Amino acid sequence: MSKTKYYEQIGVAMTCRSFEEYVKMFMLNDQLLKKGRVLDVASGASSFVAELSKRGYDAVAVDPNYRLSLNEMKSFGWKEIEKATENLDKVKGNFIWESYGSLDIHNHIRKDSFLQFLESYKMNDQHNRYIQASLPSLPFENESFSLVLCNHFLFLYQEQFDYLFHLQAINELLRISTKNGIIRIYPLVGFKNEAYPHLGKLIKSLEENNNVEIKLTSTDFRFIPTATHFLDITKR
Repeated sequence: MSKTKYYEQIGVAMTCRSFEEYVKMFMLNDQLLKKGRVLDVASGASSFVAELSKRGYDAVAVDPNYRLSLNEMKSFGWKEIEKATENLDKVKGNFIWESYGSLDIHNHIRKDSFLQFLESYKMNDQHNRYIQASLPSLPFENESFSLVLCNHFLFLYQEQFDYLFHLQAINELLRISTKNGIIRIYPLVGFKNEAYPHLGKLIKSLEENNNVEIKLTSTDFRFIPTATHFLDITKR
């Protein structure tokens, strides 16, 4: 019997996701986005903040890769897209393509999102929407954001980042969230489709030490077979 092959990822990837993917992934609507300031954590080269800004919302992205110049980002981003497509092609049978249709469409979305991101990124000296920083310490004041999103970082890289990192990271997201602010994190599984093993312990600690409401909410987004829910945290 052949051994199952999984998606190969060394280090933390820089993703290029679209506004539409975020909406589906996090079940977003206009009411949520209008709550106040929005933060996209570990945003990479996604076009979410660029598209939000065009629509008139107040949005900020944070990622360690924002240390890169525009030309460095172009070079790095295209290489990341090419590498991700090659890795996906090797194990495409492991994924559900319901939300994309095909690998070619998936790749087209990546490229289109990256181009939109670059258009916004090159204006960062003027707008300051892209902040270089990384969890578990972010350079924002307490209660700065009404909606905080984090996709394809926490829980996905569970072999690289331990329980304490996850606990510190989410407590940091709570610190910068406003009262009644919402934090949503997706997915809750790793690269081998395995559930994060300490989720129950993590939720218990967060509830014991913060005034929060936490639930697992079903998402319409389908790609990783076991990634059917996101962590939904409301700060009280």
